[in-house]
Amino acid sequence: MEQYRLEKVAKVFSRQQIALAGIDLSVRPGEKIAFIGPSGAGKTTLFRLLNLTLRPSSGRLWLDGDDVEKLHGKRLRETRRKIGTVYQQHNLVPRLKVIHNVLSGRLGRWSTAGSLFSLLRPLDVESAHQALKQVGIEEKIFTRTDELSGGQQQRVAIARVLIQNPEIVLADEPVSSVDPSLATAIVRLLIEISRDMHKTLLVNLHSVDLALEFFPRVIGIKNGAAVFDLTPEKITDGLLEDLYSGHFPQNGEDDITDENPSPPVLQ
Repeated sequence: MEQYRLEKVAKVFSRQQIALAGIDLSVRPGEKIAFIGPSGAGKTTLFRLLNLTLRPSSGRLWLDGDDVEKLHGKRLRETRRKIGTVYQQHNLVPRLKVIHNVLSGRLGRWSTAGSLFSLLRPLDVESAHQALKQVGIEEKIFTRTDELSGGQQQRVAIARVLIQNPEIVLADEPVSSVDPSLATAIVRLLIEISRDMHKTLLVNLHSVDLALEFFPRVIGIKNGAAVFDLTPEKITDGLLEDLYSGHFPQNGEDDITDENPSPPVLQ
């Protein structure tokens, strides 16, 4: 059974900026997949399609058998709840306590009144505590978020996704703002959580080494297309050189796809 299926999916922005140029992709429930490739290749745009914040310009995208193009209103909102996204920039509210940022993962399920009340007196403290325990910082539950380190803030962002309890976790460059040792710990944490909780995990990574070490399936993206889809042992130095060489973003694609241009990180 396929959880995601993409057929010839393309995304073109204004001024004919081509971010994706016809992606074919199939993802089964519970898979752990890393996406690698140069900045501006289209990886972030692909993830925005997968979490249903963008729609394809052409091609077909199915999620759990539903044609995404036909999802609107309540059905679209319900489908989006299946997906939790960990972002590069965390997207936390710095002045709020950790518990409030974690519980914001429940906002899509609460009424407006319930959401406002939770700012005064947090609802479901135990669930927030359990999510923070899973990421190893349960003692920070009532700490102001801006008092945490970058690595701790990324763990809060992961806990926020956990409390949402999605079927699919998308992590878009989740370790680009932390040092290599923390990056390894966070990727290992994502793998362990997705395995223990039976979640599908898709991760965009600048670090080729992390992708090859932790993921049984690695997809190389370049110029808006998938150039390989292989197990790590089949990915040669030559394939990686071809993936990252001769890449000159055109039409301002770095402005509309990947947010943090940089070469691959080899640890």
